[in-house]
Amino acid sequence: MLDAFEWPEDASYEALGEAIASARGLKLRLRPIPEGMGHSELSGLTTVVGNTAHVFFDPALSPVNREQTILHEYAHILHGDVRADSECTHARTMFDDPMETRAEATGMRLFEALRRRHSTSDTSYCGDLVSFFAGAEDVVVH
Repeated sequence: MLDAFEWPEDASYEALGEAIASARGLKLRLRPIPEGMGHSELSGLTTVVGNTAHVFFDPALSPVNREQTILHEYAHILHGDVRADSECTHARTMFDDPMETRAEATGMRLFEALRRRHSTSDTSYCGDLVSFFAGAEDVVVH
C-alpha cells in the first residue's frame, strides 16, 4: 500500500499527507481539533467534504503520538475509507474495528518509512525519546 502514492522529496508529514490525498484525488487540510470539540477518547479524526480531506488531531498529544495519530488518519485516506462520495468520518478512538486496526498498522508503516527517510536526510529530526529508544548512546532523557 505504501507504493500507492509518490513519496514527496520533503520528508515531512505535511508533505506526505498532501501526496497521499493527491493520489486519491483530494486536497488536504490538516489542523488541530477545534477547541470545545475535543473529547478524552478522541485523538484524531478525518472527514471528506467536497474534494478536501480534513484531518484533525488533538494538539495536546505528545509530538510522537501526534505524528502517529496523523499518520493513522492518512492511512484512512490511503485505503479509501473516507471519500467524498460516502457519508463517513473516521475517528481515532478505539481499535476493535478491522478498518481501524488496518489504519493503525498502515499508519505505523508510514511512521517507520518516514523515520527512515528522515534518518538519511536529517539526523536531528528524531526527538530525544525516539533516539533513546532507538539505541542512541549520546542522548539523555530527562
